[in-house]
Amino acid sequence: MNVRVGFITYALNRTVGGIGRYTRELLSALRQRGLSPITLQAGRTTGHEQAIALPAAGLLPGLLTVGQLEIAWIAHQQRLDVVHDPTGVNPLGLARARRVVTIHDVIPYIYPAASTRLDRLIYRAWLPFALRHVDAIITVSECSKADIVRLLGVPPELVSVIGEATNPNYRPLALADTRAMLQHYGIDFPYMLYVGSIEARKNLVRLLEAYARLRPWSQQWKLVIVGARRWQAGPVLDTLQRLELLQDVYLPGMVAEEALPAFYNGADLFVFPSLYEGFGLPVLEAMACGTPVITSNTSSLPEVAGDAALLVDPQDVEAIAQAMRRVLEDSHLAANLRAKGLRRAQQFSWERTAQETIAVYERVLGRTHGGR
Repeated sequence: MNVRVGFITYALNRTVGGIGRYTRELLSALRQRGLSPITLQAGRTTGHEQAIALPAAGLLPGLLTVGQLEIAWIAHQQRLDVVHDPTGVNPLGLARARRVVTIHDVIPYIYPAASTRLDRLIYRAWLPFALRHVDAIITVSECSKADIVRLLGVPPELVSVIGEATNPNYRPLALADTRAMLQHYGIDFPYMLYVGSIEARKNLVRLLEAYARLRPWSQQWKLVIVGARRWQAGPVLDTLQRLELLQDVYLPGMVAEEALPAFYNGADLFVFPSLYEGFGLPVLEAMACGTPVITSNTSSLPEVAGDAALLVDPQDVEAIAQAMRRVLEDSHLAANLRAKGLRRAQQFSWERTAQETIAVYERVLGRTHGGR
C-alpha cells in the first residue's frame, strides 16, 4: 500500500497499559504488512528511526492543544495521506491529511463514578467536538460501537469494528519455564489469577468477596491479582483487610510484560469479572495460554469469550463464587475450557487487525475530505 501514514503514539516510554499495547502491536503488524507508518511520538522519541517527536505534547493537555500545531506542520512537511490517533481523543482538526481515530470504549459515559474528572471532561466536552473532524472511527467491539453511536451521536457507517489480538508470547509454556519465572516473583502453586488494573470498574471487591466464600470449601488456592493500583483502588485494599485475606491474596503490582505468560500458564483459573470493557484483552491472553476463564456476561466480554468461558453476572457474588468452585473441582470442565479457549484465541490475530485497519485507510482516501 503506497500510502504515507502518520501514527500518533503517546506514553509508550512509560509503563504500557491496554491502549499502549494496542498501539505497539498494531504498529508492528502494519509494518509486517509492508506499511511504514511515520511515528509521531508525543514528547520525546522512543528511539525508532522513523519517530518524529512532538516535544510540546509530552502530557495530554499539550497533545490536545499546541500539539495540534505540531501534528499539522508534520503532516504537511511529511506529505502524510492519513493521520491515525489510536488513543481516540485527538481532534486532528488542523491536519490536512485524512483523519482516523480509535476509540476503545466510552467508560466515562457508562460508569461516570468510576472515571476521573479529567476523563469525564475529555469524553463529554472534548470528544464530541473532536469527532466532528475525523473521517473514520475504529473501535474494538460491537458493544463499543453501539455505545459510541448511541452516546456520541455519530453515524454507524463512520465506525468500523476491528478487534484486538494477543502477542505470540502468550502461549502454553513448559512447566519448568513457568515455575522458574513465578519463583522469581514469589508465587506458589496452586492459585487463581486476575490481571488488570486495580480500580472500581474492574469489580475486584466482588471478586474478593466471592473468593472469601470459597475459603470454607478449600484454603488450597491463593488468589493472585496482577496490575497497577489506579484511581479508586482504596475499597479493594479495604476489602482485603475486612475479609482478613491479607495472607491469601498476593498483589505483586505491575509485573514485567515478559513474565505475564508465565502468570497465566501457572494459574488453575483466570477470573475477570469486570463491569465494563471495550474489549477485555486479558481474557484472550488467558485463553491463548490454555487457562480456564470465568468472565462477565456484560459489555464486550461475551463477544471476546464466545463459548470458551463461563459467563457470570458480575453483580452476583454468589454466582462468581459458584463458577470458581465449578471449574476448580471439575477437571473435565476445566479441560474443556482450556481446549475451547486455545481455539478461540486463534481466531484473533494482529495480522487481521492490521489488514482491516489498512482497509479503513484505503476507504477514507477514496472520499472527499471530511466525507461521511
